[in-house]
Amino acid sequence: MPSRGSISLRALSKSTGFRATVYALGVVLLSNASSRFVFPPESNAVLWLPPGLSLAVLVRARRRHWPAYLTANFLAHLVQEILRGTPLAVNLIWAVGNTLSPLLGAVLMRRWAGESTLSFTRVRDVAVFLIAGGLISPLPSTTLGAAAIVWNVGASSFWTQWLYWYLSDMLGTLLVTPLLLTWAPREDHLAPPQRPVELAVTCGLLALFSHVIFGPGIPNLLPLSLPYACFPFLLWAALRLGPRGAATASGVVGTLAVWHTTAGHGPFASTLAPIRVQMFSVQAFLVVVQLSALTLAALVCERQHAEQAQRLLARVGTVLAESLDYRVTLPRIAHLLVPRIASGFALWLESEDGRWEQAAQTGLRPEQEQRLQEQLRQQSVPTVARRDPEMGVAVLVRLHRKRVRGGLALVAPGWHPLDARDVAFVEDLAHRCVLALENARLFQEANEAIHVRDEFLAIAAHELRTPLTALKLHLQSLTRLMVRLSQATELLARLQLVARQVHRLSQLVERLLDVGRINTGRLRLEREAVDLSELIHREKELLAGDLARAGCPLSVRLHSSITGWWDRYRLQQALTILLSNAMKFGARQPIELEVDETGERARITVRDHGIGMTSEAMERIFGRFERAVSSREYGGLGLGLFIAREIAEAHGGSLHAASTPGKGTTFTLELPASHLPEMLHETPLPAPH
Repeated sequence: MPSRGSISLRALSKSTGFRATVYALGVVLLSNASSRFVFPPESNAVLWLPPGLSLAVLVRARRRHWPAYLTANFLAHLVQEILRGTPLAVNLIWAVGNTLSPLLGAVLMRRWAGESTLSFTRVRDVAVFLIAGGLISPLPSTTLGAAAIVWNVGASSFWTQWLYWYLSDMLGTLLVTPLLLTWAPREDHLAPPQRPVELAVTCGLLALFSHVIFGPGIPNLLPLSLPYACFPFLLWAALRLGPRGAATASGVVGTLAVWHTTAGHGPFASTLAPIRVQMFSVQAFLVVVQLSALTLAALVCERQHAEQAQRLLARVGTVLAESLDYRVTLPRIAHLLVPRIASGFALWLESEDGRWEQAAQTGLRPEQEQRLQEQLRQQSVPTVARRDPEMGVAVLVRLHRKRVRGGLALVAPGWHPLDARDVAFVEDLAHRCVLALENARLFQEANEAIHVRDEFLAIAAHELRTPLTALKLHLQSLTRLMVRLSQATELLARLQLVARQVHRLSQLVERLLDVGRINTGRLRLEREAVDLSELIHREKELLAGDLARAGCPLSVRLHSSITGWWDRYRLQQALTILLSNAMKFGARQPIELEVDETGERARITVRDHGIGMTSEAMERIFGRFERAVSSREYGGLGLGLFIAREIAEAHGGSLHAASTPGKGTTFTLELPASHLPEMLHETPLPAPH
């Protein structure tokens, strides 16, 4: 019983043999068609089509199939010329030349443009095809063919025959090869047309217009520039339909131009020039048509490729900016790339112990992923582009930036073109991913540092509050004792000074604790019905001593009696912060406190006449640990206004500031005056913005 491997090999050979047979029939048919494109009495064809077919087949075929196709090509030419009665020696020379020419062109094109990648989407493709396929490939068949004719027939000039053969083979290659390569991007694949209706309409109109230009009935006096009137259709096909449209449109124009011209019709056949000049004129015209259309289409494809790459990179940047968690963003990047521009994507990160861990992967089998990872780990250069017989085209980039290390692999099908643009795109993609990973690492470290700082502040504040509370109690006890002694006035004053400093230190500790509570969302409001007028008068009494020492007379204006559902302690804390701020920066200047009601909101305005603030300072004074002036001139931690605004916003209100340097500052605290609680229990204070 035959093995599965032998059955597969036999099926492959049968498939290759069938294709080679079809190819040989195509060579025969195109040879017969080309023999009709002659200018009597000349016997040489203006356009020889088989070289274009042979070159396209070898460029697309796998190298292991080349012997079958070359054999079919040799036999097709040999049998055909035998049937025509060509001498055997000449026949053998021609068959060898017609076999060597496509082989030479295919080898050079694959070497210069890459394995099976000629798609005419790059100007480089057009240049490689022109040089290797159009200029170099015809040399063996032309030289051997002309030499055989001179040797057998005794033609007058070797170079005349050589030029006829060369131009004919070159033109056939330029017209047929791009047409076949653009319609068959792979050996076993015929791509469906994009915009088929537009392609059909464009080619139909172009055929009709070309028939009118090159067909019978054109007056002999029309200038030779008339053939170029078909260029608008060619430009449309190149701009709108890409290389395939350009090659198809050029084929339509070339076929009709040669057909009508060899029949004696059209502008090229209407001139009084010799036959050779007419032949050269139509050949030069078709070369210009084909190269112009292909070059324009390639330029458009390159621009579209660059625009697509930039749009895709911009989208990648947007996705990476949406989150600092690479476990979320990198898989989205993978699905953004596959299958749009690639068949597989993988990214690995190197851990601290040297192990490579997968961060994102799609479109790759486990064994493919393992092989790519091993290649990346052994890679000694930052970027490598290679072709894999199984996976196709792979671009491998090592990731290395500070503490971010790993590798990125982008895989495309084997027939996909690969050039410096693709490598640069993958490198840019890797660079953006590395930056995002580095930013995520820095963000995580910053969060950890902030957490450590907040935890330290909370612990330190708690540790400080305990001895401060005991110290305050002892000072209060000692103060009451001193009050009973009639001769302890000076000592009492000193104790009161110490008590004020202890109270100030207690406030700083409480503010540090409040910051920790706000950061963790644990600061809560104990709401109750609060009379704002009573609260303000009580605050004025509590701060009377501080106001007197600061030399700041406080004037209070209450326009109405306002009651709201607020946290008494937190609201008093916010008022203390605003008044203390006014005393600090407006020493020896009056302070105005005004209360009124606007709609359903209570508005408390605290105005001082101190140093004021700049617009730059106004933008940041409500941040944590932010200060409008240097700490060397004015003390404090820069937490008061931050806490005051958080308290206001927790109540559903707001805190704003307006200031002019040198003329003082006005703080406006707005609260919902008629706000009724939905529940009577405590309400959590949301995390700060």
